[in-house]
Amino acid sequence: MARRYKVHFSNEDSYYAARAFETASSTTRVLNEQRRFIALELPPALQNITEAERTLDTQINSFAKYYGATITEDIQFDMEASSDIFNPLHFGPETPGQPSLDDVRAMILAEEAWAFSQGQGITIAVVDTGINGNRPEFPSARRVGHWEPVGDTSWTDWNGHGTMCACIAAGSTSGNGLFNGIAPDAGIIACKTYFYATELTAIYDYLTGLANQGMTIIATNSYGMQTGTPPSPPADPDFLNALMDAVAAGVHIFFSAGNYHDLAGGDPDECNPTSIWLHKCREDVMSVATCKLDKTMWYYSSRGPGQHFGNTGTNRKPDVTAPTPQNGRIIFGDTIRSLPDGWGTSGACPQVAGLAALLLAKKPSLTRVELFDAIRSTATTLGHSVDCQGAGMIDCKQAIDTVNGLV
Repeated sequence: MARRYKVHFSNEDSYYAARAFETASSTTRVLNEQRRFIALELPPALQNITEAERTLDTQINSFAKYYGATITEDIQFDMEASSDIFNPLHFGPETPGQPSLDDVRAMILAEEAWAFSQGQGITIAVVDTGINGNRPEFPSARRVGHWEPVGDTSWTDWNGHGTMCACIAAGSTSGNGLFNGIAPDAGIIACKTYFYATELTAIYDYLTGLANQGMTIIATNSYGMQTGTPPSPPADPDFLNALMDAVAAGVHIFFSAGNYHDLAGGDPDECNPTSIWLHKCREDVMSVATCKLDKTMWYYSSRGPGQHFGNTGTNRKPDVTAPTPQNGRIIFGDTIRSLPDGWGTSGACPQVAGLAALLLAKKPSLTRVELFDAIRSTATTLGHSVDCQGAGMIDCKQAIDTVNGLV
């Protein structure tokens, strides 16, 4: 793993002065003027070179000594990838006839909702591994923004996971793409991250700025803490503060519930123990579980009620469920892949983000509470406990009818 540090400055003068201090032995990955921090990384090629490490240590110590900086390890979250769901060695061959995103859209009645809305005028920010900009599912006219670490490019994907999530939320066949997502007319912001807290903080500060300028933004997030036991809340509050600022600015935030039920020792048919962690317990974000096409819960889908359930500002999790198919065909990186164990809650979250785009495009005046209520109140039960399924599986047609006042 790369050595990554967050360097926080107490005042603007120190922040700007320190930015001029450069060394070939480190790379600046994040610059955050609003919160006065930078993220420094020892490049991977230099990880085992003692002299380079000493130079980085000298630089960091200089920041502390001459600029009064506070130095901490940069927290890194995990791509939502419990077990071997997204291990390329585990992928199956692309076999036409196997279930795909088309089957998922049919199951949640997305196309029935398209008569009223396809997400026009709404923007979905995909906070993930980047998006493969060579894919025709993402025509340039629908790319309305981007964020990436310093020196990186957001419309490239270091893993393939982000391209999958973007396709599910807002892919389009209009430019010869292979799949329509749930909201094929929504705009897309590619927010590329390696899941470091400094990057996620900067992303949400960026989205907050856009929301304050009047853009209606939905953010889909498929990452977490890959553990079977409750993690300690991070000591650094900046990421959580950035999330809260984004919510206050009107950004609608959706998270994968997590793929940690088996890590927590849970039986596939049981709805306990809880394995939904940290900020995913907040009532002002929506957390999404996943089931198979036969409506049984995936063995890994995290269960509620959530690590912090009962605390102020939380609600019982998960909120809802979205289906992902066994051996499901989906764009992953640069081509179609077949994923034997479904798409994880990673592939469920962008479905609900896409549904939110359909609803907001039809009725832009919906508040966050009204939006979340419309999604939850129209979900259909799968016959499981709420700690497995939340309110149930999303129903796009029923949700759009409710917003239209038809039911």
